[in-house]
Amino acid sequence: MKKNAKIKAALATLLLALVFVASSCREKGAAGGGERLSLKMGKVNSQPLISPLVQIALERGYFDAYGLDIDIQVIDRMGAFEALAVGKLDFVTFELIPELTMGGQGSDLSLFAGTQSGGMSVMANKDVAEDVREISSWKGRTIGVKLLSTSEMVSKFVLSNKYGFKIDDEVKYKFFEGDEPLIAATVRGDVDIAFISANWVETAVAQGMIYLYPETTVQKDYVCCRQTANANALRKKREAYKALLKGEIRAYKDYLFDAEGAVNSIVRATGQDYDYIYRTYYDTVTSQDTRYNPDPNFNGVQGVYGVLIGWNYLETEQPLKLPEFYDISVYAQALGEIIEEFPDDPFYKELWAYFLENNDQYPNFSEKYKPL
Repeated sequence: MKKNAKIKAALATLLLALVFVASSCREKGAAGGGERLSLKMGKVNSQPLISPLVQIALERGYFDAYGLDIDIQVIDRMGAFEALAVGKLDFVTFELIPELTMGGQGSDLSLFAGTQSGGMSVMANKDVAEDVREISSWKGRTIGVKLLSTSEMVSKFVLSNKYGFKIDDEVKYKFFEGDEPLIAATVRGDVDIAFISANWVETAVAQGMIYLYPETTVQKDYVCCRQTANANALRKKREAYKALLKGEIRAYKDYLFDAEGAVNSIVRATGQDYDYIYRTYYDTVTSQDTRYNPDPNFNGVQGVYGVLIGWNYLETEQPLKLPEFYDISVYAQALGEIIEEFPDDPFYKELWAYFLENNDQYPNFSEKYKPL
């Protein structure tokens, strides 16, 4: 290495050390009554609930314990990621395809953690339901999906790779901006098979649609909603995002091992009915196999992103590589600090093993992250 290069490297290392010390001081000050951390979170106006991990952490004071305040902003789904890209929001916990599309095209977004998997159902028009229960019988059918949804990418991948169907020839797609117009089109018969959100299944059945099965029948354990930040905010307010994930990691344990207590926490926070909360987050039928986990699961997202690029959804000839707008290090640092905080709790060490297994396709992963 040349002398100038060595000097630059040394300065960079010193700068990183100073930033780390300053950040640590800010966090300690927040926890000890000093300046608090804050993040603006987007909540879709059409959804009555937010991520249960966020809700549990809020109600049980986990965010407060790390000096973090969450300002929940109600927004329209279609404008959410534009608001995020320009800095009107700090993070959202929903969707996957929009942020992959925008991030791959260079928007100022950064995925940094997971929210959920599953949560979608496969339903059909009543006149064709018995004929399309087997996926192999979907040839010649029209499939309805929400615009820029994970369901579109998952189903296209499965139908073309597993069943050999030619998309837009042997099976055709129609796109909708939400569940309500998708349900209406399926009831009319404009759509044969529809991918419907779990919280709309009862409405769809009431209007005459036939439920077939959860989307996990089409593709097991597919990744869905991720947590996405304004990239500039993630760089400048890293301690706040780390506090966010520390609170969610603790809430995740409650979600898994204290279902009754977790449901009661959400009931107290939202005023919603106990049975409604339980059916939404825990009943495998009404939730359509929804699972919540803050782990980034880079490997799973990499697979979805590959399909997205393969179908030429990105309006650029040179899309960014996923690691250029997916920062898994915030979660890794948050989990590492939780393990230090609770050294005798094996659950958090198990989460670290899960992290190693599901994120090892990230560049230079084995050099940065080691087994405990």
